[in-house]
Formats: sequence, C-alpha cells, structure tokens
Amino acid sequence: MTKGTDRAEGTPQFGMHWAVSRRGRFKVYPDRVELGDWRIPFASVERAVLYRFPYLPFVSARVLELEAGGRTYQFGFNPWAHPERHFSIAVEERETKARYSTFSVVLRVALLVYLAYLLWQWVA
Repeated sequence: MTKGTDRAEGTPQFGMHWAVSRRGRFKVYPDRVELGDWRIPFASVERAVLYRFPYLPFVSARVLELEAGGRTYQFGFNPWAHPERHFSIAVEERETKARYSTFSVVLRVALLVYLAYLLWQWVA
C-alpha cells in the first residue's frame, strides 16, 4: 500500500498534496508500475529517484519519484517496502532531510496549540 501524488516534484516535503494524495496498492510488473488507473511503463521513465530521509528514530521514510511522459509522480513507502528492487530500470538513491510546507507547519502548530488548550482545561 502506498500514497501517490502527481502534484509535486523535487525533494519531497510534507504538505497538502500528500493529504489529498491517491492511495492504493502499488503494483510492479516487468514492464510497468501501477497505482489505481496510473500506468507508468518503464520505457517512458526518464528519471527515477528514491529519496530517503530520517522520519522517526531508527526509521527512514522513503519517497520514489518517477518522471515519465512529461509528468512527475511521487510515491511514499513504508520502511520495509522495497518495490524498487523489482524495477528493470536504474534508480538513483539520495539521502535528504525532511522538509515541511507552510501548510504543514501551520497545521502542526495549530494541533499543538489545541492540545495545550485541552491540557490547560484538564489541569485547571
């Protein structure tokens, strides 16, 4: 299972595009990958990059980016999933740091403020 978006490119970052991303089973075939009605033939892939970045202690998040047919797709995977091992194309691997969009930062701050308010109400 994975999340996929075609609304981002470059170094992955937490943001709104992941909140509304496509979810489903990522399928790898000898000649293509699929997620829902997205069918990406390996023959049309111009670039494949696997980004790894620390997410939690001892856990790395991984995002696969495929450029194909003038579009850029990003797929988020759990640390134990390794679909790239089954690809018939070369996949570049990059270590990076997690980035956050303005939307993501605002949402996290609002959540922390709300939790602090609930704690204050409970203690008072």
